[in-house]
Amino acid sequence: MDSPDSTTRTGALQVALRRLVLGLFACTAVVIAVLIGEAVFSAAGWISDPHGYGVIFAILCAAVLTPPALALWLLYQWMRRRSR
Repeated sequence: MDSPDSTTRTGALQVALRRLVLGLFACTAVVIAVLIGEAVFSAAGWISDPHGYGVIFAILCAAVLTPPALALWLLYQWMRRRSR
């Protein structure tokens, strides 16, 4: 049988894990936003990028980070619904 202390600890662990997932999602979203901003600034000519590697790098990295960000968001939503 679970003691009341055990359920409190489990609930606190779930909340901490859910907040960690949300924090990781937020960091990933910020990195994607910065990369997209870099690509836009480089394409507009506001950043010195003579060969265009900044645009290529930013778009490639944003494309690579988008699936993990989506997975983290879906995991967070699933954990939120499960805790209710």
